[in-house]
Amino acid sequence: MIKHANIIYMPNISALGGIETYVYEMVKKYHKLDIAVVCKLCDKKQRERIEKYCKVYNFTNEPIECKVAIINYDQTIIPFINKEAKIYQTIHADYTMPIYEFKPKDNERITGFICITKYLLDKMTAYLPKEKLLLSYNPLTIPEEDNPIILVSATRLHKQKGKDRMQRLASELDAAKINYIWYVITNDIGGIQSDNVIFIKNRLDVSKWLAQASYVVLLSDSEACSYTISEALYRNIPVIVTPLPYLKEIGVEDNKNAYILNFDCSNIKEIVNKIKNIPKFEFKQMKDKYNTFFSKDKSNYISDYEKKVFVKVKDVVGYYYDMEMHRNVSAQEGKYQVTKYRANQLIEAGVCEILEE
Repeated sequence: MIKHANIIYMPNISALGGIETYVYEMVKKYHKLDIAVVCKLCDKKQRERIEKYCKVYNFTNEPIECKVAIINYDQTIIPFINKEAKIYQTIHADYTMPIYEFKPKDNERITGFICITKYLLDKMTAYLPKEKLLLSYNPLTIPEEDNPIILVSATRLHKQKGKDRMQRLASELDAAKINYIWYVITNDIGGIQSDNVIFIKNRLDVSKWLAQASYVVLLSDSEACSYTISEALYRNIPVIVTPLPYLKEIGVEDNKNAYILNFDCSNIKEIVNKIKNIPKFEFKQMKDKYNTFFSKDKSNYISDYEKKVFVKVKDVVGYYYDMEMHRNVSAQEGKYQVTKYRANQLIEAGVCEILEE
């Protein structure tokens, strides 16, 4: 027998979903009451977070004794609930819409149908007795916690790029229960085990990610001058880096605009302990001197990729399929225009001749 003052029933608590969130928010807010969750199936992670607040039962057709039962979706559990209990069914969607196979039905055992918006309450009059329709918005508790620390890395996940050190740092942050999110932009998805690490498929517009960072992280064995580090510093965003030889040259200072992790990670706990203290600084940008290397001369040169010429398919060829134009081109068409670069390819292939440039 399952015996509690209050029961919340959901047949299948899956890994993701709005009603799954509803069940979690219900027990999170009302766990000080004698409350329990009953289900037929439950995702492992969902069970773990619900069980922080109340007991979760796998329903196997045993009797249920309670004062109040709030059921979601099917009503098959009703015959197993004691007759003195008040039973409410929550209405979570507009089931008048054809996309829903499930349609709520009245049952003499049900005390009331709880609609989560007035919009739903009005819609459900098509299916359910108006006198049984009730209104209650969903509970939602916002945890009082600091905003997460945002770490950003843009790197290949190779050993020489510090993959092992990244795993070590993530593990230490998790063990210390630091509230953080770590975005790793890479073409090597996976390989760092932590629920707080989010992999982003390699992309070239990394600047908008760096701009959101509390820290930019690069833990390589060696770098000559990392663009990731430079952009972070130019944005006055501190970096978590290994003691790369060139860093001092460009003005990187431990505890001022960076936390420097030893190559052997011997000071990793020290960095984790102070990571909430985000350094504030103004970084002086490095100057490039390429303007002294480039020629200032102007040229009228037009490359073969830009220059246009007229060509014609050779009569002996008849026609060919042009991969750039995505169609057959025949000798009967006469001349047509392509770039000089493309014309050279066609001449080399023996299908065309240049008429005029």
